[in-house]
Amino acid sequence: MTRKGVRHDFGDVPRASARATFPKWCLTPFLAAAAGLDAGEIQAPASAPARGEGPYAAVADALAAKLDEHPFVFIGSTHGSAKIEEFLAALVSRPAFQQRATDLLVEWASGARQRLLDRYLLALEEIPAVDLAPIWFDTDAPTLWGTMPECRRFLDALRAANRTLPPAKRIRVVAGNEKIEWEKVRTVEDLAPYPYRTNIVPHLILEHLAKEPGHRTLVVYGDAHIHHKGANFMLDLEAGLERSKTYVVGTIHELCADERAYLAELGDPTTPFFADAKRFPSAASWPASLQTRLNERSERLSDVIDGLVYLGPEPDRVTRGALPLSAAQEKELARRNEIFSDHRRSMQIRFAARDRWFASHPADLPPRP
Repeated sequence: MTRKGVRHDFGDVPRASARATFPKWCLTPFLAAAAGLDAGEIQAPASAPARGEGPYAAVADALAAKLDEHPFVFIGSTHGSAKIEEFLAALVSRPAFQQRATDLLVEWASGARQRLLDRYLLALEEIPAVDLAPIWFDTDAPTLWGTMPECRRFLDALRAANRTLPPAKRIRVVAGNEKIEWEKVRTVEDLAPYPYRTNIVPHLILEHLAKEPGHRTLVVYGDAHIHHKGANFMLDLEAGLERSKTYVVGTIHELCADERAYLAELGDPTTPFFADAKRFPSAASWPASLQTRLNERSERLSDVIDGLVYLGPEPDRVTRGALPLSAAQEKELARRNEIFSDHRRSMQIRFAARDRWFASHPADLPPRP
C-alpha cells in the first residue's frame, strides 16, 4: 500500500474556494487574472489551436510514442489556462494515442464520480451536461475546474474518440481527485475516511494501474506534483516503480522573449514541437517557464523532466470563470466551506483516520465496466 507520510497530507489545504496557483509562466493573461480581471476581459487569439490534424498533430504523436517505452507518461494539468487542455484534446483525437493508451488519470475529476465518468466515456450513455457537472464540482477546486469550458471539451473529445473504438479498446478516465461523497457529509468529522488527492494518486498507480497487464496510462496532473526530485507524490512512485517506467513531460505554454534562444536549440520557436531530454542543451540554464517553485533547480533539466512540449508562440489564455456556477452550486459551496472553516481541525481529523482511507481496497476503484 502507498506510504501515508505527513509530507503529503499537510501539503494541500482542502478549501473548496481556494484560488489556484500557477507555475512561473510569462503569461500576461495570468497577470491580468492576478489583477482581478475576469476571463472575459482577456482577449483570446484570433484562432484557437486546431484539433486532430492541426498544428499539435506531430507533437501529440511524438508524445504518444513514449507510451511504447514507458507505461506511465506524465504531463501537466491545467490550472486556469486553455492551451494545455486544447493540446490534450488534440492528443486523444490522434490514432497514435488511441492505439496505445488504455487510461488517463486526471487531476480535475472527482473520485466519487468514477462511475459517472465510465457511463459517459465507456458505455457512451447520453447524459445531460448539467448531470456531468459533479465530475468537476465535487473536486477540491470546483471554482477552477468547474468553470473552465476546456475541461468539458476535453471530455467530449475523448468521448468522440471512444465512439470510434471497440468497447474493450475505449480509453478510460480514472478520476485522480478527492473522493469525498459530499451528499453524505454534514460535519467535519464526516471527512475522516477520505484521503487527500496527493495520497490517492500513488495508490491508484501502484495498487491498481501498475498491476493491470498491458496498461498504458497518461497521467495529467499539476506540474508541481509530477516533476522528478520534487517534494511530491513522485517520491512514492519512485519507491515502488523503476524510473524507466515513468516519463515526465514539461510544458512551455507560450513564447517568452528570454527563452527564445533556448527553444531555438530544440526546435522552431514559431511552431509547437516535442523534444526528448536527449536534445536538451547541456550548457544553457533551463527555462523559468518549467519551474514549479522558485527554488526548483538542478544542474541538468533531465534530472527533473524527461521531455518537453512547447505549445507554440501564441499567448495562452485564462478561461477560469468562463462558466458561472449556478445558484444551487454557490449555495452548496458555501455549505462546504463552512464545514472546512477550521482547516487545521479538518486536516487533523482526516490524518488521524488515515488507516481507513483505503480500507475498501480494491473496491476503492470500481472495476472497468
